[in-house]
Amino acid sequence: MPTSIKTLDQILMEGEPCPTEEWQVRAVQSDDCQSYLVWNSHFREALIIDPKDEDINAYRTLISELRDFLWLAVIDTHTHADHISVAAQLSEELKAPLVMHSSAPSLRVQIRVARQTLLPSRSGSVELIPTPGHTMDSITPIWGPFVFGGDVVLFGDSGRDDLPGGDSESHFESLETLKSHVRPEMILLPGHDHRGGRASSWATQLRINPSLTQSKEEFVRESEAFDAPAPRLLKKSLKENFK
Repeated sequence: MPTSIKTLDQILMEGEPCPTEEWQVRAVQSDDCQSYLVWNSHFREALIIDPKDEDINAYRTLISELRDFLWLAVIDTHTHADHISVAAQLSEELKAPLVMHSSAPSLRVQIRVARQTLLPSRSGSVELIPTPGHTMDSITPIWGPFVFGGDVVLFGDSGRDDLPGGDSESHFESLETLKSHVRPEMILLPGHDHRGGRASSWATQLRINPSLTQSKEEFVRESEAFDAPAPRLLKKSLKENFK
């Protein structure tokens, strides 16, 4: 699947509240992977979330259009098992820190998050919430009106827990943490969507996403019953992303 770049209004469900114009998003999509470049045009600050090797030219094109912006960070929400990350490469090119969970195996991480952390910015602090479960090193970033779900919470679903480091009970507790923390009007930007990339308010996810309404017993039972082939690039991705 070729790389596509979409604006927020192209992926946001019809009828959902749209943030003010100073907040802009570009969703970079290939296969069912979603990565994001988000910026605040008033304060001229920007972030990159979960960049993928196949999409690096798309990111460089977008970056070139944001001259004189301060790049706050490049964030990998977890150690990806289905694609090779270029977060470290873009971090170096942008002179911005690479941010991951403290448990991330990569030696290239510059800011490690062990507990709920705030990165200050003029646009408003970037919140980094440890949310293990899909992997032991999953984090959920929140900036302005956006929640970057990674593989912790997807559109109408949650990420699988059967890959290395996955733990369904921890995943459930992480979803409970987010439910107590995320405001209803915030926009969830997930890390995957097999239907071409969709976004919605958190309030909508609380209504339509079974992973956010199940009991712990139901969630763990369904998670542990999940059966699907391993990602095609599992070994190659982990080998590269562990560096």
